[in-house]
Amino acid sequence: MTAVPATTADFSRLALCALFQHRMATTRQLHLLISPTVSVQWVRRRLSDLHARALVGRVDMPGPGRNLVWYLTDQGRSTTELLPEVQGRTCPPAPTDPFAARMRTGHTLDVLRAHVAFLEDARARGDEYGPLDWLPEINHRIAERSAESLTADALMQYATSGPGRTLHRAFVEVDRATMVSERLASKLMAYARFHSLTPVPSHHRGTSHALDALPAWQHHYLRFPRLLFVLTGSGTVALRQRERDLQMVAADNPLVARMLQSVKAGAALLEDIEKLGASASVWTPLVNPESGPRSWMDL
Repeated sequence: MTAVPATTADFSRLALCALFQHRMATTRQLHLLISPTVSVQWVRRRLSDLHARALVGRVDMPGPGRNLVWYLTDQGRSTTELLPEVQGRTCPPAPTDPFAARMRTGHTLDVLRAHVAFLEDARARGDEYGPLDWLPEINHRIAERSAESLTADALMQYATSGPGRTLHRAFVEVDRATMVSERLASKLMAYARFHSLTPVPSHHRGTSHALDALPAWQHHYLRFPRLLFVLTGSGTVALRQRERDLQMVAADNPLVARMLQSVKAGAALLEDIEKLGASASVWTPLVNPESGPRSWMDL
């Protein structure tokens, strides 16, 4: 179960780590991520303190009321990267131009919306999943002899509590319906290429030892993470069509179909997981979708 910071120092430390890891976040998102049991006014004061110390910057986004988006300054990044919670991770510089910052916020904040939905659901269930158990922009090579790569929107690390404790890993893709479905389908095919990639050690090329090479993903994961596609940014009819497009690729592309024989995959609307809970039966499997929606854990 996620611990809630009890002091200003605890909040400040976790807020810096969250911004380091998630790039940027609104006041409300940081409130829900870190200290949902305190008032949002208390969170605003703590963030204003960090701003006064030049550790975080902010940009005022259009919309009703004051909608502040927070990010780390250069000083904030250099301070936070020394903390053990973010060791081995990177945080790209935030844009200093407010217009550039606004152009980048849409997808980043929607990815974080999905994380918050999983986090709130995990708290309600008593599962082990915290603000830093969602790793954005995980990159893997998908070709042995080129620099082609796959960048997942996020890797989720989740553990159910209780006697049936289970460890889950999932790649999460958040699609905002800003591009044609073909781009979404190509992402699914990129996962299939990563799943099938089996580099052959150079000193074994041309020998029988090449058959002993491990798939590339096994160097990173005990099991290939399940694939969760979160859809938003359009009406329900359009998003359901994008869901069906993914199912069509799952059925028609041999490489994808081979991957999905062992890898669980499904799609859900972001608004549904926010309203009903991420573990609710709102996930449609990409394989055998006629079997009906279910929890992401049961795909």
